[in-house]
Amino acid sequence: MTLVTEEVANAISNLGIKEGETHLLSPVENSALYHELCSYFVEGGDRKWWWESFKEDAKVIEVEDGMGFKLVPDIVPDSGEKIWFVVEEDQMDFYPIYETTASLASAIVSECYGFEYYLIPKDKSWLLCENHHNSLIGVGESIKGKLSGIAV
Repeated sequence: MTLVTEEVANAISNLGIKEGETHLLSPVENSALYHELCSYFVEGGDRKWWWESFKEDAKVIEVEDGMGFKLVPDIVPDSGEKIWFVVEEDQMDFYPIYETTASLASAIVSECYGFEYYLIPKDKSWLLCENHHNSLIGVGESIKGKLSGIAV
């Protein structure tokens, strides 16, 4: 079985993304940040699907064609800002986290099989995720407002 990290690595290579534009955090750094983000955003801490229990109210839109990732650059406040790209991988102890931009994360997802992911800025002011139900889910006023204005 292919791990999502292998899919992401292949996508990075296929897209010609330069070293340093997207990188996987080290295991120690990844583990600490994963637990910090879980604690910050998710009621009850670590769980398989974070979106089932966000601490804050979330805005949800359904994207019928399953291509919500294409909308990401237009939803986030700054698609070129360095953010955390958290990818679901249930074969690992914690989800892998990449430092990249929302634009690059969107491009990476477009090259991969379907997986759930979370985009989070370093100040944790918002969260945007796409789940296996073709839903885009946003936490934080800036993201919820953008999602409210999208017609799908």
